[in-house]
Amino acid sequence: MKEKFAAVAASRVEEYDFEDIKIVISDHFKKLGITSEFFAGKKVVIKPNLVMKKEPEAAATTHPVTLDALLSVLADMNVLPVIAESPGGIYSKARMESIYRVCGIEAVAEKYGDILNKDVTWKHMSFKDAAVCHEFDIITPIFEADVIINLCKLKSHSLTKMSAAVKNFYGCVPGITKFEMHAAYPENERFIGMICDLCRMLCEKKEVIAITDAVIGMEGNGPTGGSPKKIGCVLTSRDPFASDLLSEKILGFEGTVPMVATAKSRGYIPESADRLEVLGEKAEDLIVSDFAEPDSTKRRGAKALQFFSHGKIGELFMPRPSVDLKKCRGCSECQKSCPQHTIEIREKNGRKYAHIDPKKCIRCFCCHELCPFVAIDTKRNPLLNIISSIK
Repeated sequence: MKEKFAAVAASRVEEYDFEDIKIVISDHFKKLGITSEFFAGKKVVIKPNLVMKKEPEAAATTHPVTLDALLSVLADMNVLPVIAESPGGIYSKARMESIYRVCGIEAVAEKYGDILNKDVTWKHMSFKDAAVCHEFDIITPIFEADVIINLCKLKSHSLTKMSAAVKNFYGCVPGITKFEMHAAYPENERFIGMICDLCRMLCEKKEVIAITDAVIGMEGNGPTGGSPKKIGCVLTSRDPFASDLLSEKILGFEGTVPMVATAKSRGYIPESADRLEVLGEKAEDLIVSDFAEPDSTKRRGAKALQFFSHGKIGELFMPRPSVDLKKCRGCSECQKSCPQHTIEIREKNGRKYAHIDPKKCIRCFCCHELCPFVAIDTKRNPLLNIISSIK
């Protein structure tokens, strides 16, 4: 990255209005020096967050109006990008077409030409300066891009607490390879480190623009099972880590998001969002005071649990996914997504349901993330409800 601590442009956006968002993105580009000359002769790819087949109103995916506004800004600059994504599960042309359609992306893309990625191959990318993971499989459009526009969605996340620009790059890893990565890095700290390596690698090898769709985000048990929550802003930066530092502050999560903490420890970003150069709205004016965190990270009494954080005793206190039998349809989507093959589909009284083997579960929450019926809950040890009351 050319700047150690890049600026973040921030603007209040109250609703998904095409003209308003187009004006904001255009203004952000001007403030950050992103001009037609910047894009000249370069292959541009937009990487949205399309974690699964969800309609825009669910607030789990990048909103099509935000994408439409961005595409219009780029068209005015004579830039014709490709839209590429790889959510969890099988990475196939048919599946991607279905996701593009349900998420409202297909209808928007048709206005601008044949810009939806149909290539479901991937290539190998190395990163010698990585702290945790030195090798990644990357979907071909991202691998071949000169410029990546990371069009993420601001959400809570059951594994990483927050999903924004840095986490969105995990969608550059093809389909089921994500599950292999979860299995290879079952400890949360190393998994977070791997995600930071992935983001850093792409920032060093490509030109990156991070645009955060935070008009309506998701709170609670995100990234797919939470509830829509108005945040009311759009952020743009040349540095995904800097953008996430501001996002953390806006959600009221300051100092508690593991990926942001890792980025600080590596010197990618300053220790506080107060040291960022924020262009536009003041960070304090964008803060959401009552944004609900995931059940898996509600640990106000975390210091009291440090003694119990390792070994067999520690496992008792760690949140884990649990099947809500009233909602489960036995569709097997969670079984397909489990990197450790801990889930089996059982049948009782003619009704199929998923069963998770707690002894093998690595708590990656892939099942929670990809369940189409929101049937995977986050189960906590009852003692945590008592300990969490410790201030």
